[in-house]
Amino acid sequence: MRSFFKLSLIYIFIFEIIFQLTIFFNFKFIKIPDLFYNGYCHQKYWNFNPKPISFKDNTKYHPILSFVKNDVNIPTSINKSAIIESNSFNIKNISLYGSSYINHDDFKLLISENDNFNFKNYALNSYGLDQIFLSYKLTAHMNQNRTIVIGFLLEDLDRSIFSKRDYEKVKLELENNNFVMKNIPVDIDKIDSFKTDFYLFKFLKNFYNLFKNDFDPRHDDCKQEYKVKLLNFYLDEIYKISKKYNQKLIIITFNLEEDLTKYPTWRYDLILNALNKKNIQHIDSYKILKNKSINKEDEIRSYFGLDKHNNKKSFKYIVENLFQSL
Repeated sequence: MRSFFKLSLIYIFIFEIIFQLTIFFNFKFIKIPDLFYNGYCHQKYWNFNPKPISFKDNTKYHPILSFVKNDVNIPTSINKSAIIESNSFNIKNISLYGSSYINHDDFKLLISENDNFNFKNYALNSYGLDQIFLSYKLTAHMNQNRTIVIGFLLEDLDRSIFSKRDYEKVKLELENNNFVMKNIPVDIDKIDSFKTDFYLFKFLKNFYNLFKNDFDPRHDDCKQEYKVKLLNFYLDEIYKISKKYNQKLIIITFNLEEDLTKYPTWRYDLILNALNKKNIQHIDSYKILKNKSINKEDEIRSYFGLDKHNNKKSFKYIVENLFQSL
């Protein structure tokens, strides 16, 4: 027994030294974040082997949102004394907020084909639900008496727990029962110092969690309680602000292909129930595409493109539903 214990320690030491050396000397076949961390749980996943995003749209720096599109005006501070306009509501004027789904070329093309509505699009690729919420909060007073459409991928919620993902970003932290913004003004050029870890332990733990969650890291319920608090905070604030500025609020949720081919993660019921409780109008792309696939006998894979997003075919179903709701 003693010899087995000693032998085990020797092997642990050898494997750990191998991991440390290969990672220190930047061997790409080992320095893969997915081997050691979960991208929906661990900040170290995004610090481990950073791959900065390359924006397709022309963007500019923003001290709270990190990046915004050049063609939209987003203030750099929240206007707490904005004048409330007495103008009448106009459903044809629509302001869009979101991430890469609302900013997708196919989605933008489909909504532009309807001449009955005027769109203003604040969405930007890679935004987390925190950045989507803050982009709305910063501009809500500039979009009074309009329809507000907020669209997000269910997993955009998880991005809120990080201070860096594809780039340095804002982070909302709970202090004395209030969420406050941290890591602002955002320092885009910040360089993280290299920090070692117990990589063998992280590798084994990560493999166990993947095995437990059907090798889909999205199903890990890590930090779920904190994510639930963030979600409720976002929805409460958005609902309150929309009433203040006489806006019609619509939320579109998007799903990855795996939600439809297998089964949705815990986020689906969580977000669905939260929207129902707050009586927020909801366009559920999961439900829309599931029903379409049954009625039309379509294959689910025909709804998604090579970029892992919805394609023009499935975006059309969702946009049709949006216009019907208007």
